[in-house]
Amino acid sequence: MPMSAVTPEYLVRGYALALEQCGRLLLDACALYERGSFANAVVLAAFAREELGRSQILLDLWREGSPVTVKQIEAKCVEHVKKQLAGMLSLTYRADRNAGLGKILVALTTNPHSRAWKDAKAQLEKMDAKMKRQTPNRRHMQRMTALYVEPKSPSEWNRPADLAAEEACRVLQDAMNDYLNRYQQGYVGAGASILQDTCPRLYRALEQMPDRPNLPAPVKINLPSHGRTTKKTPKKASKRPRGP
Repeated sequence: MPMSAVTPEYLVRGYALALEQCGRLLLDACALYERGSFANAVVLAAFAREELGRSQILLDLWREGSPVTVKQIEAKCVEHVKKQLAGMLSLTYRADRNAGLGKILVALTTNPHSRAWKDAKAQLEKMDAKMKRQTPNRRHMQRMTALYVEPKSPSEWNRPADLAAEEACRVLQDAMNDYLNRYQQGYVGAGASILQDTCPRLYRALEQMPDRPNLPAPVKINLPSHGRTTKKTPKKASKRPRGP
């Protein structure tokens, strides 16, 4: 006997619960980070991103409006890399302002009708496409490296405890920024919600949800003074978010 389809309300509730879990995992990751447990913080941040991806998958199923069963939902959400892809809500670049990528980002602040701006835009679009292809698997492998002691070579082991504070800081900042995007633009909180204007249908569905969870508030992540860091150079960060 075929399973019956779930209701739209079921999908919206899953979206809300996955966002809640994303926030909880990120706060726990931050607590580990503050204690100097950088590798374990990266592991939890990766799982938080997967829950962010799960929320996006459920939101997409709700928007499509086609009948979907629990087994189909499970199949959609089973693969780590696919959830990482779905959870990519923005692209973040860090670069020296005076070289390579930094020059491209600076050129995009010039006149949009200029040749320099058009060339920079074309280059960045190619870089965006490459990053979108590579980042989900890279984040999955980053989690594996932060979690497991495994051979790197016949003479060397991967040691998660060697992961530097600076790397963990970047991972947490980027994950928190994407969660912040949903917290501010894709949910209903205590105050006024931008979602009421950007997606009234989702706003109404969340407003009508019984026992709607309150999302954990995002926090700021700073590099700890006691952390193991690498040499730092001047950076320019560029973040391009995606709407709900």
